Amino acid sequence: MRKSTRRCATCRGSRSSITSGWTKTCTGRRSRTASGSSSTTGTKRCRSTARRSARSITRYGRRKRRGGIHDMLRLQRIQRLRRRTVTEKRDLMGWVFVSPFVVGFLLLFLGIFIDSFRFSFMDVKVEPLGGYTAEFVRLDNYFHILRVDPNFNRQLFDAVRNMLFDIPILVMYSLFIAVLLNQKMRGRGVFRAIFFVPVILATGIIDKADMRNSVLNAYQGVQGIDNGIATMQSMSGGLFSGLELRRYMYQMFDFSPALVNLTVGAAENIYNVVNHSGVQILIFLAGLQAISSSIYEAAKIEGCSGWECFWKITFPLLSPLILVNIIYSVIDSFTGSTNAIMNGITASMRIGEYGTASAMAWVYFLVAGVFLALIGLVASRFVFYQSKE
Repeated sequence: MRKSTRRCATCRGSRSSITSGWTKTCTGRRSRTASGSSSTTGTKRCRSTARRSARSITRYGRRKRRGGIHDMLRLQRIQRLRRRTVTEKRDLMGWVFVSPFVVGFLLLFLGIFIDSFRFSFMDVKVEPLGGYTAEFVRLDNYFHILRVDPNFNRQLFDAVRNMLFDIPILVMYSLFIAVLLNQKMRGRGVFRAIFFVPVILATGIIDKADMRNSVLNAYQGVQGIDNGIATMQSMSGGLFSGLELRRYMYQMFDFSPALVNLTVGAAENIYNVVNHSGVQILIFLAGLQAISSSIYEAAKIEGCSGWECFWKITFPLLSPLILVNIIYSVIDSFTGSTNAIMNGITASMRIGEYGTASAMAWVYFLVAGVFLALIGLVASRFVFYQSKE
């Protein structure tokens, strides 16, 4: 009998055993000794190597199963995205377009927003060498602007009244001009540019001069110089206040104050409507051009007149944009450069009354928010959304 050694090529382990005529080399192959025949029959591994091989196979199977599960989940996610309706895709794109504002508000304005709310309950004083001191005064700032200040309540009432009076006229005028500019005619692009020129002028030197004049008058009102001329000019809007027209009508024609106020107010409203209607006209034009011409062709085949096409096709399809323009016009009216309360807030901050200015801003913000919520709840019931699914 011969002594043979069993070796494994993987673990390099060895074990001696007594066999007859077999020698197990490190490669695991069986071979005959010199006394036996020279035929190779196969490969044999030790138990430890077999266990490791089984473990590796099991791990490979687990990884394969995990990969299969991940592939299945990825495929289901892709199929779910493909099965999304047009409305869901449109809503997703809406969130994409809103995301820059959300990110900008969180990064830039949220801290200022919180500080202004905190300052509205404090008496803030700026130190000469830098920094500020704040003393908690509870609701004294709100009590001052609502019960002591003679101008804030009147200016707030005038702002709300002007908004309720101007917004319907502004939206109807914008819709009327947009319908006219949407017609096929020569020089249509020139007329569109003409009606959009006031928006461009409002961002330049004219608006700055108008705002500078109205801020000066508001500052005089805060300081106690609240004569009739300063109040009229501050309330109506600086450079285009109609003050000279009032004086001319008083001196030359000796008109009654009621007739003068009515005439000058109408003239000022015409200027305000034309000056603040450029964006609304542009939005209505985009909505009119998005309406398919095949709808009007089908209506004409059915015998509908132009008036019926407007009220039964154009107006319902433009109702979402009407709501957008109403909300935009309300915000523009409350935050315009000629708004007396906005100018009063700016003047209070310039003289160092940061607590009073913050309280005025928060009261004004709550009033504007209430009106926007009411307008959204009431007008949204009459809005028609065309389904494209």
